[in-house]
Amino acid sequence: QVMLRCWWHGALRQTASRATYFYAAPMSGMTTNAEDQRKAAELRAAGQSGSGGEASGLAALPDAQIDEGATQKYVLIAVKQGDSTRHLVRGAASAGFHQEAADPTCRQLQSMQVPYEILGGGRIKHDPAGKSISIYGHSYGFPWNGGSKHSVTKEVLDKVYPGYTVSWSDEGY
Repeated sequence: QVMLRCWWHGALRQTASRATYFYAAPMSGMTTNAEDQRKAAELRAAGQSGSGGEASGLAALPDAQIDEGATQKYVLIAVKQGDSTRHLVRGAASAGFHQEAADPTCRQLQSMQVPYEILGGGRIKHDPAGKSISIYGHSYGFPWNGGSKHSVTKEVLDKVYPGYTVSWSDEGY
């Protein structure tokens, strides 16, 4: 038996295995559920099964796909290309859960047999009129391993949206 502590509530949960994760929402309410957690875990696991696949198909994938004029959930996906890593940013205002923002691109990568890793997620606020993009928060479905990589997301969006002010913060949800 292992005791896990929820870092923002201090609550304890007993579990029979170290492979069991404890996710809890802040006081404002749960933003994920068991089904979302299952789907997110499946997407993460599927990314490890690629065999190197069609590198030519990767060129057709845009570095970033985010909705305009919306606050949305987003994920950062790392794709290995030879000795280098390419980062893809995917956001969707219609996504109720982060895995819904990740799913279309992950399915494409799977069909090309290209390995990928979902590094984590958060939120993006895209204001085309103000030429600004704010990156912040976190994902319960795809928590960051070792701290957020919003700075990497910013680098990608700086290239895709020249002339925009792109900022990031670990604060907020």
